[in-house]
Amino acid sequence: MTFGVQGPTAASRPAAPFTPHPRSAGTCCFGGRPTGFTLIEVIGALVIFSVGILMVMRVGGALTTQMRYAGVRSQIVALASERLDSIESAPFDSIVAGTEEDTVTVQGWSYRRRTTVTALTPVLARIEVGMFRVDSLGPSHSVTSYTSAPW
Repeated sequence: MTFGVQGPTAASRPAAPFTPHPRSAGTCCFGGRPTGFTLIEVIGALVIFSVGILMVMRVGGALTTQMRYAGVRSQIVALASERLDSIESAPFDSIVAGTEEDTVTVQGWSYRRRTTVTALTPVLARIEVGMFRVDSLGPSHSVTSYTSAPW
């Protein structure tokens, strides 16, 4: 039995002329397949990229809103604390029980500041200060404290 190459050897066969695949004309082939991206792949990549950019923009807008709310909240906390401190620092005999409301503007937003003083006993009073948006949108804050007559 004879082992070996059957038929004409590689040296004796005529070389086949190279004819490029019609789709890969002008491009380099790798493994018999044309290189590059198809139109569907490019469109898919653009859609994924666009969705990612839109999500980043949306998060950026939400962060901007939260930063503005944080700035407004710090200002309304300061305004409520100032009112509370001014009442607490007054002599107890000059504090009158009742409710007082006024409107303050913080960064272009109107807030209703409600101050309520309640006499709990002849020597003890509760002070409540609340800051609420006029149109009820956005941050709000309220603070409560107690003051008493000197013993």
